[in-house]
Amino acid sequence: MTNTILTAISNKVINASLIIASSLLISTSLLAEQTDTSWSVKSTEKQFEQTSEKIEKSASGELLIQSMSKANATNISDSENSKNRQLANARTLTIRPNANNLDQTFWLYDAWITFHSDQDRDGFYNHFTVEFDADTEFNHAEVYARLYLAKGEVFKEYHSTSNFNIYADNNNDSFVVESELVTGFPSADYEVLIELYDAYNNQLVATLDGTNDADLYLLPLESANYEEVYVDQVVVIHESGGSLGWFSLLLVPLVALRKYFQ
Repeated sequence: MTNTILTAISNKVINASLIIASSLLISTSLLAEQTDTSWSVKSTEKQFEQTSEKIEKSASGELLIQSMSKANATNISDSENSKNRQLANARTLTIRPNANNLDQTFWLYDAWITFHSDQDRDGFYNHFTVEFDADTEFNHAEVYARLYLAKGEVFKEYHSTSNFNIYADNNNDSFVVESELVTGFPSADYEVLIELYDAYNNQLVATLDGTNDADLYLLPLESANYEEVYVDQVVVIHESGGSLGWFSLLLVPLVALRKYFQ
């Protein structure tokens, strides 16, 4: 009789476990099959050690400005045109800009990447910084930049900067964009493309990507929703009156359950 009851209980536990496992596998599969057409990125800007507001931009062109500090934005222009540009739908490029056709009075001298956060320690980061140094033949110019990410040859604009100032070939006027990939970027090696525009006439004047700066190529990135952080679970079982509750039965290994009833 005891063996019959135990067998019935064991079958129920196995069935429940299979249902739970199947649900987890389906959820994981759906996540893996999601296309990266929907995405969001949070970024902040910094120049001359002054940090601007936090901006969240998504594929739909929505933009959220958080914790803005006018005192911290002294050296970063936030004109109405700049705001409208940042609110606009994100661009997608399938053809790299031809640098030979651009204004040679501006150039992107160099760029650097810093990786910050990899919660599941799989070698792919969701938090990183792009710093670049833009120069010009003029003593001073007001410019802005568009930053793109690509795996392959399709570049998605993940951030459009506010207007900022550059001074000839001064190496102390570099611009920093710190970004957190929130959703929509599967684990992969990405490439960054930077476009520099003259803020006076919105003309594209310089570009930099992985083909002419290795620092912008093969960047191990993933959005936060692809971070798989495993937490060890400890199950505490309370015995009362020589029996176990149904909830505990779902958590106790079958071998221990069988040994208990023998």
